[in-house]
Amino acid sequence: MREIKVVRKAKLARRAKAVRKIKLLLTTLIVVFIAFLSLEKMLMSKISEETNLREQIYSYMQVEKNQKTVFNSAIALNNGDSANTCVYFVAEVLRRNNVRISEDTCNTAQLIEILKEKGWKKDNNYKNLKPGDIVFTTDGMGNKNGVPTHTYVFMDWVEEGSYDYAYICDNQAKDYDNKVYHIRNVKSPDNANGFTKDAFSFFMKP
Repeated sequence: MREIKVVRKAKLARRAKAVRKIKLLLTTLIVVFIAFLSLEKMLMSKISEETNLREQIYSYMQVEKNQKTVFNSAIALNNGDSANTCVYFVAEVLRRNNVRISEDTCNTAQLIEILKEKGWKKDNNYKNLKPGDIVFTTDGMGNKNGVPTHTYVFMDWVEEGSYDYAYICDNQAKDYDNKVYHIRNVKSPDNANGFTKDAFSFFMKP
């Protein structure tokens, strides 16, 4: 009789141990599932934030009044000169869309570093451009690894499926019939009003 009790006790102990293992496994699975949902939520939030900012910039710069006020503010920051004002222009666009950038930011190297610090990423494929992205060109020698000579806001492709000419916004209105919103060759070097316009190097996105 005593041996039977011992066997039963051993069986109960094994059963209890198995139940504890199952409970531990279920708890682990629940924790992993919750962590997965949290990560998915964070990723979706990040994607939504990126998309919202791009769309916000694009919508803002579609308004002609906004184009002109950004242009005038950039010139004012550059002591009344529209030349070499592209960074002032883009930085002003970003500030008006709640991206904090100091008003004394005046060259592409500074702007790139600031955006990097904010977690923005580079993309070297112009086919991935979406309205509201911030584009940087090559240097003056056509070198993609050099310091960009220019930056602008990409608005849209002129012709869907064609990756040459795009609608953009920048400070170079004087070279495009005084239009802040104008067409520029993204893919290749081009000329406007006697000035060389360097080609795409990369764009940055949050």
